[in-house]
Amino acid sequence: MEYETSKVKQKRRSREEIEEHLKAFKRSGLTQQAFCRERGLSVATFSNWRRKAEASGEASEASFRPVRLHASHASSGPVVRLPDGTELFFPQCARASDIASVVFALRGVGSC
Repeated sequence: MEYETSKVKQKRRSREEIEEHLKAFKRSGLTQQAFCRERGLSVATFSNWRRKAEASGEASEASFRPVRLHASHASSGPVVRLPDGTELFFPQCARASDIASVVFALRGVGSC
């Protein structure tokens, strides 16, 4: 008895393509399954990309972004803008370690 197996060779994605897919997923608001179906991606492969990125810190929810101060906040302390657009305003005397603690604490909030 002969069995025919047909394997579909998957396209190998560049690091940049993977990072763009991960960023697009976070912006999409879709479930992982819906996002993968929409983009023609394997859910298992996409899950591996996410796991590896999270382990290496590459696609961190709390990644730092450049911050622009508005004139109305020029006299206040540092401002941190989260990926969802939330801005955190700190007093001028805030230490970098305290700011980092707040950001990392917020990072863990969504994982419950």
